[in-house]
Formats: sequence, C-alpha cells, structure tokens
Amino acid sequence: MRLFDFAFVPNYPEPLERLKQLAQVEFWGRGGRMLKSYFNHMFDKVMDDGLMMFAPDGDASVFHTGLQTERLQQIYAVFVKNERDDAQEWFFRGFTTENNVGLGEVLAKFEELPERPRFLIRCEQAFYDLRVGPPECDWAELILTNISRVPRMLISEASKGRIELPDLRDVGKDVYLESLEAAALVLKDDPGLEWLCEELADALEVSMDQLTLDYKLAVPTWHAKDRCPALSLPLRVGSKDPNIVLAVAWNDETRLYDTVNLLTPEMAYNNARLVARPEAGWLVKANVPVKQ
Repeated sequence: MRLFDFAFVPNYPEPLERLKQLAQVEFWGRGGRMLKSYFNHMFDKVMDDGLMMFAPDGDASVFHTGLQTERLQQIYAVFVKNERDDAQEWFFRGFTTENNVGLGEVLAKFEELPERPRFLIRCEQAFYDLRVGPPECDWAELILTNISRVPRMLISEASKGRIELPDLRDVGKDVYLESLEAAALVLKDDPGLEWLCEELADALEVSMDQLTLDYKLAVPTWHAKDRCPALSLPLRVGSKDPNIVLAVAWNDETRLYDTVNLLTPEMAYNNARLVARPEAGWLVKANVPVKQ
C-alpha cells in the first residue's frame, strides 16, 4: 500500500519541513526533493515489512521514520483515524519524538514503538566481496535502456555529434521522453555504442581496483523498484569525478553479484540514504554542496 492510499496527507510535501527541522542537520537536495523520495520509499518499506504499528484502541498508528534528532531521539510519523468516511482511513498528523509534548503523548498509547526498517541482512550486501570478482555486465543493454542516465555529452561524444539529446528543462517531459526513445534506436546501430561499452568496462575495472584499497567505495543502497538491497559502484567516464553509477546485487544462489541498473549520482544518493546517511566521499561530493 502506498502512502496516499493509506492516509490523507494535507499539503504534501509541506509537512516534511517539520521532519527536516526535527532531524539531524543534513542536505536533502534542492527544495527537499531527496527528503520526499526518502519518506515515500521509507513508507513503502515499512508497509512491506509490516512495521506500521496500531494503537490498542485503533485510533492511532505510527512508524519509525528512520531518522533521529541531534540528541539521538527516534522520530516517528503519527496518523490518526480520518473523520471523513469518503476518504482514506487514516489522516497524517505529523512527526514527533517519544517525549515531545503534543503528538508525543499519542505514542504513550502504544505498549511498544516500531523499529526502523532493516534494508541489509547479509554482509555481502554491505561490503563488496572481492573474492567473487567483478560483475558481468551487458553494457549495451544497460546503456540503451538507461540512456537518460548517461551524461548527454558522452552520448554526443560517442556518436561524434550524430545524437544530441536535449535538456529536459528546455523541451518539457513529453518531448524529452520521445527524444530518448529515438536516440536509443539510433544508438543501437551506431559505432559509438561500442565505444561507450568499452569506456564503461574500463571504468568498472578502475573502480574494482580502487575497491581493493577502500572498501567504502561500494555504497549500500536500496533498489526500491525491485525491493532489493544493492551496492553502488562509481564509474568515471571521461571525467575525474564519478558521473555514472553501476548498481549490483548479491545473488544467494550463484554467490555472485548481478547487475541491477545504471544510475545517476543523485539517484544513487537517494537510494543510499534509505540505508544510512552516505559517507562515501565520491557520493557526498557529487550531491552535497560544499560550504563556503
């Protein structure tokens, strides 16, 4: 069940400003868009794992947001029964900690409070097991199905200007999506695709080599689409900084890593933030502004 099927949330995403104020200070993206992504996917995981708790009298429900205050107090999202019969069953009241005046008193109704969802259950999901070697990648398929996640300048360079993707902000969503589909069809038979595949393969080789020196290079993330944990590996293609991210997931049956998807650095940060506040230098640098 999704958030807006479960509850009526007035003026969303404005209520997330309260969550931002309560939680430890961190960067949540321009306009708080990373926090919106975080909260929506956290709610999905809560419902998948059955971690929404309901008061004995049935008048309230709460879940752990996964965040804490500066004083390490747990932050919960609180819902109450919706008084309207023609709307969702629950009404979102706000965020609180256990000892807060007001909504904190609602938590007193609960014999125990919910725990934070757990995204990782195996060590191979948290740290890349170098003993199994690099993942096998169908680079052509990854590029063609995720062409929007490959920097536009790389597409242009690979095709020697034969394929020029527009900026979404200039043409709007509909035209942009049409241009992506057309570009993928052209790139499929373009010599530039082979060049891109080679560049990505070389970038992965470099990343795997660096991983032997710094295990934190592989960042644990949550891949919401497939409801699975993944590790994000940075790829530097024609850039000194990572500009493409490869997501891989541990396969218990083969005991190898399967390719999940290509991501932009911002997508990788969003996925990583569900698991924990990212600390990997390459991922933070790509997403968090440097204080002047």
